[in-house]
Amino acid sequence: MATNGTTTDGTDAIDLTTHVRRRILPALHRIKEPLGGYAICRQHPKEYVGTVKRDLGAVRDALADLAFEPEPIASLKVHDDGRLSAGSWVRRPSALATWQLHVTLFRRGEGTVELFAHREYSWLRHPYKHYTREGWDTESGVERMRSLLSAHGIPFWVE
Repeated sequence: MATNGTTTDGTDAIDLTTHVRRRILPALHRIKEPLGGYAICRQHPKEYVGTVKRDLGAVRDALADLAFEPEPIASLKVHDDGRLSAGSWVRRPSALATWQLHVTLFRRGEGTVELFAHREYSWLRHPYKHYTREGWDTESGVERMRSLLSAHGIPFWVE
């Protein structure tokens, strides 16, 4: 696999972290769900930021350029149509920031990726508040992500 997430034959591929999360989190969810917990959740449509006409590797590269980092411990998101998330990324002002901007990626088709976002407490600083979704803010997360994309010349459209 090339560094941007494209396989050597040129096809778009998920990263190793996402691959591992897709294999482990369903089993973890089956254990946590009877106890009131979760490791998998539905992607809320109100978090839709827009669709970018770039392959998954190029979107990941753009997020890294915008100071986002891959988020390996995020729950696995399931789109309304059954697709599994193709990556979770966060942006924090610092490692111990109170808040983070969380972006989830879904491959839509060849060369297009849907982005969903929300603002939430950082799990590094406030793990319980983060897990219970206290302070979850879809509106400001979507607004902030659209602003970042626009300010950095990353075209997207909203359906």
